[in-house]
Amino acid sequence: MSLILAGSMVTVAAHAEEQAQNQSSNTSTIKVTDVQNKDEQRKDIDEEITNARMRAQLGSKSKWSFKSALAYNGGSVQKPFERIRPNYRASASAEALTTLSGSIGINYRMNDRDSLSLSTGVAMRNPFHDETGRSDFADPRKAKAGKKVDRYYVSNPSVDWSRAYKAAGLQMISSAGYTHVTDPDSIQNTAALGSISLDQTVLADFGTSNWSGGLAFSFYYSLYSADTPDIGVQNGWQQDDYGYGIYPFAEYSFNDTYSFRTVFGYFEAVHYKDGQPGALPAGQVESQTPYQSMGVGISVTRDIYLYPNVQFTPLDIRADRTNVALSTNINLF
Repeated sequence: MSLILAGSMVTVAAHAEEQAQNQSSNTSTIKVTDVQNKDEQRKDIDEEITNARMRAQLGSKSKWSFKSALAYNGGSVQKPFERIRPNYRASASAEALTTLSGSIGINYRMNDRDSLSLSTGVAMRNPFHDETGRSDFADPRKAKAGKKVDRYYVSNPSVDWSRAYKAAGLQMISSAGYTHVTDPDSIQNTAALGSISLDQTVLADFGTSNWSGGLAFSFYYSLYSADTPDIGVQNGWQQDDYGYGIYPFAEYSFNDTYSFRTVFGYFEAVHYKDGQPGALPAGQVESQTPYQSMGVGISVTRDIYLYPNVQFTPLDIRADRTNVALSTNINLF
């Protein structure tokens, strides 16, 4: 009996030791990051994109947010608060109305680098003149005297994808989008359907100085529901196949809030469709009149950026052939 009891005690002890070893081997350490919500683990894109304007262009870092890019084009430096502004890239006699325009929409942040936005174009003509509560007003331009002009319009919805990243020490934003044309004038005169766009921004910091600079490249391809070789040209409209622009820019940062900024719009071109009588030039790439803007960048917050500036053409620098302008990026939530 004693031998049997002793043997049983040895078996029980061995079984207990085996269980203890199994429990020890099955124990694991769980890191806090393993159980964190994926949104909480999301990287901060601001560690790679440090430029204030580029950050604001990306939209808020929230998963869902309001996103807008609005611009006000006023009068000339000589007459900044006039209702009419000179078309400085055409001729001083080609008049245009002061306009507040741009896009507003919703931004969805897919991950730390990629965002998707849905927006629509908006515009308000003469926003500070002519009884702003009215939906239309009498056109003040001599060539269109007496005609009524719609003050507000909402048109051309779009969907855009953008990706921010850093490569070879350069800050970059790549984007692509589609805009669907709903503007009645464009549909009636050119049978416009929509356009596909591709954009790339590259920025480099110049050593330890406060200077930085880069290039913005833009390309679009136009889509139409039909050809309008006669109607379009006869009414002063013309179908184009595609257009592109390369915009060098430079910035000098005074501090985290203020910077000097200039953009060189010297390399823009449009290719018009063949077979349109009276088109100049038909089936060729036409260079656009160059322009330049100079102004102050103001980073109000990470998500609100203002750029008051003056636009002019270097081919004819005159006070009466300029535009006083303000471009903004405003992201909320």
